[in-house]
Amino acid sequence: MSESRGFSYAIVLAAAFLLWIPVALFGAGGYSALLALTAIPAIFFVRYRSFGWLSAAILALVVWAAISTLWSAESDAIVSGDLAEGNFGVNAAGLRIVLTALASLLVIGAGLRIRGPNRIALGVILLVITLHGISMLLMGIFPDTALGLYAPFSDPVREAPQNILRSTNAFSLAVPVLIGAAWMLPSPWRFLASGSAFLLGVMTFLLVRSDVALLGSILVLLAIGTVFLFRQNGLRILLGVVGAAIIAAPVILPAAAPVAVRNELPLPSSTKSRIFAWSLAAKKVHERPFVGHGIEASKEWRETFADEPELLALMRQSTDLTDIPWEKYRILPGHPHNMGLQLWAETGLVGVILACTVLLLLALALPPPSSLGMPVTIAAAGLIGASFSLFSLSYSLWNEAFWATVVLVAAAIVLLYRQKPQA
Repeated sequence: MSESRGFSYAIVLAAAFLLWIPVALFGAGGYSALLALTAIPAIFFVRYRSFGWLSAAILALVVWAAISTLWSAESDAIVSGDLAEGNFGVNAAGLRIVLTALASLLVIGAGLRIRGPNRIALGVILLVITLHGISMLLMGIFPDTALGLYAPFSDPVREAPQNILRSTNAFSLAVPVLIGAAWMLPSPWRFLASGSAFLLGVMTFLLVRSDVALLGSILVLLAIGTVFLFRQNGLRILLGVVGAAIIAAPVILPAAAPVAVRNELPLPSSTKSRIFAWSLAAKKVHERPFVGHGIEASKEWRETFADEPELLALMRQSTDLTDIPWEKYRILPGHPHNMGLQLWAETGLVGVILACTVLLLLALALPPPSSLGMPVTIAAAGLIGASFSLFSLSYSLWNEAFWATVVLVAAAIVLLYRQKPQA
């Protein structure tokens, strides 16, 4: 099976995006399964002889993370459930992330093998993303109706709001594809279309009240501004910023709690919770700086504010709620909510070096801007910005559904790359 025999992998990508909205509305956790389904046909398209240093670095990073399971306090059975009963699952985070990396390499590799423009496939993807955004906007406008629709299969108090937020986050990652594709239009329509796509995102994030996605919109705008200002090296600068943020995380983030409290910054309670969690995670980094505590070890860090008197004093100083027994609350609920800091804490200096190597090789592998064209450059920069927001404040580093979402959006950008570049 090959492109020359009349079957393009673009059809597979378009078919995958037909499932994008239902997967998103059910909480976006199914994107890992959607990536797996997209990767199966990719096996027949990838040129295996072109396996390069970037792929090797990615696999080295995830294999190191998987090996760290050996000294992690958090360990699960490799698999659970029964495939016939529909409850089969892969529990071991190391194995999940390795499989996600393999599937990601297959999907992107097959995408790069697409030959020529595939406007129908791209049109399907853009339509699906737009419909996803409109559906989330309507949920923000009519929240009670949205929660009522979730009620038959999801707790409208706890689960449904989380599903809506995760779906919104998935849309925030896809918005840059709309903005980049809009830039293929002639002026002045490109400005109108790209502005409308950006505004659709901002309005959705405001109405759904997703602070992380809204911050992502700001970072998308800054990232796009960067590639316009630095036409030759803008994407490399953005990847360098991500690498610098990872390296500096254990130094900068612990200082966030005292600064926020002393300056009485008007932060949401969820953000305050995160900055106190960063302080504890940074302390854990210093305990095992070279190899870390092992993948998902942060799940077992059950210290309460009573164990950290300085953080307890800062917490009490930062809130007017005096009747809450803060000393009984866990400082770090499950994971640090910052992937760079989690990388340090759980995989150590070794993991950080491997991650920065991946970013460096990716920067070196990028085609020149003249080859990419501005539509693709804009979309790629926007994806970096939106991902960095979720990377910094939201998911666990080992959340394979997040990475699957990023890869599927990246595959859509690769398909955009295969269209005729516009200046």
